[in-house]
Amino acid sequence: MNVIVRNPPESLRLFVDKLWHFSADQLEQQDVCLPVLQYELMFNFSDHFSVSDPTNVPIIQDEENWISGLFTRPQRAATSGRHETFGVFLKPWALQSLTGIPASELTNQLVSGTTVFRQSMKTLNDRLRESKDGHAKIKLIEAFLTTHLSDKDIPAYLIYAANCLQHSVWHDGMIRNLAQELRISVKSLTVAFKKHIGVSPGRFLHLRLLNDVVSDLARNPQQSLTELAHNHRFFDQAHLNHLFKSLAHLTPGEYRKQVLAGKVDPATPCYLNSNE
Repeated sequence: MNVIVRNPPESLRLFVDKLWHFSADQLEQQDVCLPVLQYELMFNFSDHFSVSDPTNVPIIQDEENWISGLFTRPQRAATSGRHETFGVFLKPWALQSLTGIPASELTNQLVSGTTVFRQSMKTLNDRLRESKDGHAKIKLIEAFLTTHLSDKDIPAYLIYAANCLQHSVWHDGMIRNLAQELRISVKSLTVAFKKHIGVSPGRFLHLRLLNDVVSDLARNPQQSLTELAHNHRFFDQAHLNHLFKSLAHLTPGEYRKQVLAGKVDPATPCYLNSNE
């Protein structure tokens, strides 16, 4: 098994979180992937790799490349045989800039990169196939992104707003206060979020809270759920349960059972190993 994770060059840091490459001679694995604040341009040269919805309806099966919008529901991923996947984790505002498609049209969607980029993606895919080195493949992806990403259409306030909702301490009225700080209306902020990020500021914040809670519970599954709700500033445990189940399709208690059963890696807490 070989894993490469690399920070982007300075020229791409506005848009890219990480570039990565993962390969294994043999891998048999099934995962349930909870919603994360993560967008991807992904490539797959595995013997078999598929993604399906929570009811096992296929979304992607053995495609060689695709773009992932923001998901607000779980996905199921399965791989078998020789495995090689690689790509880039994009920052929230990068999707519309990269594709030219309003991000709201890609929410809960995996779209073939060839459909979006046509010949340029086919050319990139051929060059990636020819390369046998993971680092060289990442370099090719960096060059592709450099020619396709531009910040010219991103509102000046959007990056600040997304970072604030992603990292600041949550409090009631946070979105309203943020709009007031930026001297724009909540409606204008919502329109910008839906176009460039794919969801409303409220839903974006919900996903951030889910990711915070999942990470905390994966690290410390012995804590009480009442304590968990209090620590993350929920009004009570019932509010935590409602948000968690609406996005993860399971309760915090059910998720904790998965952690205690050893089916969750605290380093990647939004992935539940579903192998029998």
